[in-house]
Amino acid sequence: MIEVSAGIIRRQDGRVLICQRGEGRNNAHLWEFPGGKIEAGESPCDCLRRELLEELALPVANLREICQREAQGILFHFIGGTTDAEPQLTEHEAFAFVTDREMLGYAFCPADADVARGMALNAPALRHFFWDFDGTVMDTYPAMTEAFVRMARRCGVEITHQRALSLLKVNLTHALKVIAEENELNASAMVPIFREEEKVTLAQMAQPVAGIPEALRDLPGRHYLVTHRDRAALDFLETMGLKEYFTDYVVENDGFPRKPAPDSLLHLVRKHGLDLAECVMIGDRPLDTAAGRNAGMLSCLLDEEGRFPDDPCELRTSSAHELPALLCPASIRI
Repeated sequence: MIEVSAGIIRRQDGRVLICQRGEGRNNAHLWEFPGGKIEAGESPCDCLRRELLEELALPVANLREICQREAQGILFHFIGGTTDAEPQLTEHEAFAFVTDREMLGYAFCPADADVARGMALNAPALRHFFWDFDGTVMDTYPAMTEAFVRMARRCGVEITHQRALSLLKVNLTHALKVIAEENELNASAMVPIFREEEKVTLAQMAQPVAGIPEALRDLPGRHYLVTHRDRAALDFLETMGLKEYFTDYVVENDGFPRKPAPDSLLHLVRKHGLDLAECVMIGDRPLDTAAGRNAGMLSCLLDEEGRFPDDPCELRTSSAHELPALLCPASIRI
């Protein structure tokens, strides 16, 4: 098996060196911890010292192996070290010295991504999890979509379930506005019809999102609900046996501005004396992740259908089953 050394090299200020791979190379334009292939008779540390001098003219000290990872048929040795010099680019497109948490903003090569995330999400570790309700904790969209189609039909409009869902994924106000404008209807007058139908469909169809009960159980910290739905959301949590996992809630009745405004999140942060660096907002739509970023915390998109590939969230997954491992990876101390 091919073996490679990769350097996690810190300056005196604690920032880590990362480099962007050049055009024409494997994983071009992605970021990596710099290093190279171990030659016969070399130790991983000797290899890293040689490679960094050859590629970056960078002297390093205090080298020691931290961990190993296998990826794409290659065994990677991750080597910690220090430097007080500035890299000189010869093969890479760019370099940066970043904090551990800032690494979440860079697209890393597959071999480096897990290590970078393990460092970033333990600086400090996440302990407070803020959740959207509809489409994140509870799979209410089938019920909402059916209710929207029934409402439209009662107003003399035929709409497919697929289009109704696409409109609702923006938000209800947007969906009503579009249908009203297209059909010369009064959006406000449609709201009570929708709510009447939704009350029936939610009772029949709403279930927890697959993997959410396990995620709430396995994530090591406290959970907070932030929803535009009224206190009926708490009744759903109680019925589904999920309410016990939540420390506190903000619902529509509390009167905070709607997401992406951060007010509801910051209220809970202040009320419970939370450290924003230990908080993450989890939701299924861009307005949820934007609310997290606007509050100064990390954001995680649960995008089961891949609807929002361009959302600038720091973390994302298509399955709630992956949330514990994604948000709380094993600590990598370097």
